[in-house]
Amino acid sequence: MIPRSKVIFPMKKQSARRPLVVITGAASGIGLATVQKFLQEGHRVAAIDRSEAGLRRLKRSALGGRARIYVCDLNQIAALTPLAQRIVKELGPPRVLVNNAGVWFYEPIEECTDEHWQISLNVNLVAAAALARGFVPAMKKVQGAAIVNVSSRNALSSSPKASSYDAAKAGLLGLTRTLAVELGGHGIRCNAVCPGVIDTPANRNEMNDPSFVRNYLGLIPLNRFGRAEDIANAIFFLASDQAAFITGQAIVADGGQMSGQNYAKIFEKTQWVPASSRRERV
Repeated sequence: MIPRSKVIFPMKKQSARRPLVVITGAASGIGLATVQKFLQEGHRVAAIDRSEAGLRRLKRSALGGRARIYVCDLNQIAALTPLAQRIVKELGPPRVLVNNAGVWFYEPIEECTDEHWQISLNVNLVAAAALARGFVPAMKKVQGAAIVNVSSRNALSSSPKASSYDAAKAGLLGLTRTLAVELGGHGIRCNAVCPGVIDTPANRNEMNDPSFVRNYLGLIPLNRFGRAEDIANAIFFLASDQAAFITGQAIVADGGQMSGQNYAKIFEKTQWVPASSRRERV
């Protein structure tokens, strides 16, 4: 159970009828952009993150004063369903649950310890199920309820040295489909967003590496990295009534990287074609 001293309560009475959105990993990056998007659209937000300092910065932002903040480490699975039940008791049933928080360990398989595997599975996958378990009974009473899971492009196209992350995010897509089928009869939709490389604080080292930027942009048809706001907009769409007939799906937001490669762009040759595509006339 999260100590009450870790929760901040300022909330205007007139906002009580606004739809409630619960967002994990809310203190930075995609989570923070998603909080801001829903607040801009007039929703109430319960923001969950392990960083108390980050959540307090959110509270001091222009719109953040309207959010409720909850400090919680999603690796502590036993605390999550009780936390969900407590949020329902304090704020009412949420219309939207956004499972955004994630963690990754960049290491070869022989160096990925049991502890790292457990943390990765807990934060990226099991926490989403535990929070759904806590919130779904109340969400069944809310018209237009939706769950949006933030998976990863890596769930569909893997990278070396990312075994625990890729496996957990792939599992999250499986959970997304199962919840869509299981909860559809109750009017609850469940979808996922699969971001590619996004320019967030978690990727700051890569964004500051000119060699990485130059080479990786060659893989992205739109010729730019994603912004946190790009993913927040996709999340908002999937949670909205505009996506009322969409469930069990995963939207890939990667600037076109998975669609295919522009070899001329990658190799900086305007007329280059793979040798395997050349055919000699006979």
